[in-house]
Amino acid sequence: MRTNSKENVNLSPASEIISALHIVLRSQAVVCLCRCTVSDVLLTIYQMPDVGTPYSQTTSPNSNHCAVEFKDQSIRAIITYRQQQLDATLHDISSLETVIDKINNLHRQLTEQKEKLISSTMLHKRLISPIWHLPTEVLSHIFVHCLPEDKYLSPASKLAPVLLTRICRRWREVAVGTPSLWDRLDVPHDVKRQRELPFCLDVWLKRSRGRLLSLALTCCFSSTMIKLRPLLQPYINQISSFSICCRVIYGKIDPLFEGLIALQELTVNKPLTEQCFSLLPPTLRIFRVTSPYSELEFFPSCEPVWANLTNVEIPIHRPDTILRLLQLCPNLCSLAIRLRFDRTEIFQPLVHIRIQSLHIIVDIIQYPHHLLGEIEYSTPNPLPGLLDALSLPSLCTIEIHGVPWPHQEFKSFLTRSNCPLETVILATEAMMRHTQRAKCIALIPSLEVQVVVSQSEES
Repeated sequence: MRTNSKENVNLSPASEIISALHIVLRSQAVVCLCRCTVSDVLLTIYQMPDVGTPYSQTTSPNSNHCAVEFKDQSIRAIITYRQQQLDATLHDISSLETVIDKINNLHRQLTEQKEKLISSTMLHKRLISPIWHLPTEVLSHIFVHCLPEDKYLSPASKLAPVLLTRICRRWREVAVGTPSLWDRLDVPHDVKRQRELPFCLDVWLKRSRGRLLSLALTCCFSSTMIKLRPLLQPYINQISSFSICCRVIYGKIDPLFEGLIALQELTVNKPLTEQCFSLLPPTLRIFRVTSPYSELEFFPSCEPVWANLTNVEIPIHRPDTILRLLQLCPNLCSLAIRLRFDRTEIFQPLVHIRIQSLHIIVDIIQYPHHLLGEIEYSTPNPLPGLLDALSLPSLCTIEIHGVPWPHQEFKSFLTRSNCPLETVILATEAMMRHTQRAKCIALIPSLEVQVVVSQSEES
């Protein structure tokens, strides 16, 4: 069938029905005006019959009038005729309702057909869209940029990369064939879906095709994590970033750290035992302890692990811990510490030639007076003493939270370190006064001072 000529386009059954209705309406019209609408024709076709009779104006029987003007049989004839008209009208109404039902059904079918045609048209328009003709390599690169910015990806079906596999067959093939979409995972542990976890975990990690993996495990109990260890075994050599968060730890958890020969980054919410730490490989470069209330211990057998670290983020509760940390980590480039001391301590002089970034959070705990209910005592601020002891000749960035700005100690620190400092980041409680900022810039003209919202204000 040729579609380039209107005369050659076959009419659908619906079109034929509609055309027939128009013909019937036109053929029965008494008066047909030029360009009249269907509703105009309908009004012209049907004219209300005159049902008036000489009796129509009579409100009550009048025996004399009836006897003189009309015979009894003429009235009966009118009644019979009206009954015939009523029967015919009821028949027409029934027939019309049948036709209306069929027309409504036809209208519904046409409406459904319209929606299907619109959907089909949109589908075929998409098929000629440039995105459907992109090379696989380009589409794969776009998919990578669709990933959430989270360090560990959720396996939720409404988020990339799983969402990308549900659009169409080609997108699924490209997404499944792009290993960089599947090398990060926040391993879900839902008790209700525990049976599905082995299959889901295996499918996800297989798609990484040997790439280095970033995995996060979050569970309430350490025993649950130990059960996950066999599921990770086929991919244990690929794990380069590992985050472990467990609320309750009992028993041994060292099986989690066995065989991590490619591990470069480790985040835990509690300090590790000596056995766990000794299992860490020499490839480890980044180590974090996220709980602010944990006290770190240095075990002699673990010293080789510390020696290779370049980034450390830990809580510190004793001044000697800082000294020990800097001694054990000669290659340290970035240090983030959270200080919480119960008493004033004197720091020993500390020199570290590689640290470029220093992030310090100081927790000051205030104790109320037991009688007056007013603040009488607070834990000491260790930052001035720490700055007096530190010498960091390679420092480029320093960030301070939790305490007022120690201006005099910082000036002495700059002079002593002679470092190429570029940026000072201060929380609102540690803001410099304008005169203090001017004096710091006089020492380092290119110094940039930034103010950020303090963590206490964020919470």
